Amino acid sequence: MVSRRAVIGVVVVVIVVIAGLAGYMYLSGSLNPQATKDHISVGFTVALSGPLSAQGSEQLRAYQICADYINSQGGVYVAEFGKRLPLRITYYDDSSDPSKARSLYEQLITQDKVDFLWPPFGTGIGLGIIPVVNKYNIPIILATQTIATEERLKNVSQNIYLTFMTFEHVGGMYAAVIKKIISDRPELRRIAIIYAETDSTVGWATWTKKALEEQRIGEVVFTASYPLTATDVRGLLLRMAEARPDIVLALTFGADSYVVIPQMRELRINPKVLIMTGPGASTRDFYTRFDNATREGIIYWTNSYPDLDPVLKSFWDTYVSKYGYAPVPDMQGLVYKSCLIFKAAIEKAGSLNYEKIKRVLDSETFNIPFGPLGSVRFVNQTIDPPFLVWMQYQGGVAKPIFITKGRYPNIEFVNAPFLSPYIYPKPEWG
Repeated sequence: MVSRRAVIGVVVVVIVVIAGLAGYMYLSGSLNPQATKDHISVGFTVALSGPLSAQGSEQLRAYQICADYINSQGGVYVAEFGKRLPLRITYYDDSSDPSKARSLYEQLITQDKVDFLWPPFGTGIGLGIIPVVNKYNIPIILATQTIATEERLKNVSQNIYLTFMTFEHVGGMYAAVIKKIISDRPELRRIAIIYAETDSTVGWATWTKKALEEQRIGEVVFTASYPLTATDVRGLLLRMAEARPDIVLALTFGADSYVVIPQMRELRINPKVLIMTGPGASTRDFYTRFDNATREGIIYWTNSYPDLDPVLKSFWDTYVSKYGYAPVPDMQGLVYKSCLIFKAAIEKAGSLNYEKIKRVLDSETFNIPFGPLGSVRFVNQTIDPPFLVWMQYQGGVAKPIFITKGRYPNIEFVNAPFLSPYIYPKPEWG
């Protein structure tokens, strides 16, 4: 007769063996719940209403085009599953409100159970979700966001990676373009800077002024800011006109473009050179709201151009075919860059594990379809090399005139066969 103690001993041994086998199978992937995963879920918000809705709508379209492109290739290859996983996206309207975005990102994680997060539009909203990103320790590749300096970036979060650039590099590139134009046109000297009171535009204005003064480029004769929601900036513009600037930097960010430009035109304030921002002058709304004569000669920057690479051209053609007009290369370029690096980072990590992906983002180089600017990495969590394509409205069409790249203060110009000469001076308002 078998003793009770012997039976208990056998049961214990069996439990230990089963537990050990289960542990082995879990580690090998056989019992890992993720081993049966059939997609990668990605969540985000975009501004589909509120003052940033024009840009938010463009960002959503870029996300959808990039996700469709990845899925057309079978998805993202994840070595730990031995297969490609398609992307499945979930998104909400954050109404251009950082606090609403923060709440929705929490919902995406806790209720929608997404695997990864993509960023919203804009620096203010993007920074608003950082507490959520840090709470769950999720790496996120930001697109249309920027932060004051690389040093500050480290203190904000170890989980965020910028595909745009910090304020000092943007300021350095504005200064480089102004320096080039002044070297071509020695009669130009006096510079005015006006800007919306947003995180990004305040930072860009501050660093542009700093770079101009440090490098003794021209003379900054006027600086002033206004609330993003301002409806009348005539007083500011008249004070600016009294300073007689040759070059005006109008650092608008959204709907304020439709206040600043009409009121400059109304007051017949027409500088020889007018330079704006990507968010301020590249949107479809900006293009359709103003006629060719109003847009003519305005310079702004963007983060992409279809002739850089056939894949970018295919994205461009897809957009035109789907929506009936040319896309906004500013948002499109940043979103494509962010989306494609996201795919490459997972594939290099071979895993959906956050720590493994962070190690890849911190150390690897990524080849993305941006032509001569397509080999990138993150230095201090910021894209390297940062670059901008500078556009000018000419004859009703936005044409590329410069490409700048580099980290402040070492900014250089990149030659490309598709660049056009810039027109000077800016024509009179139509």
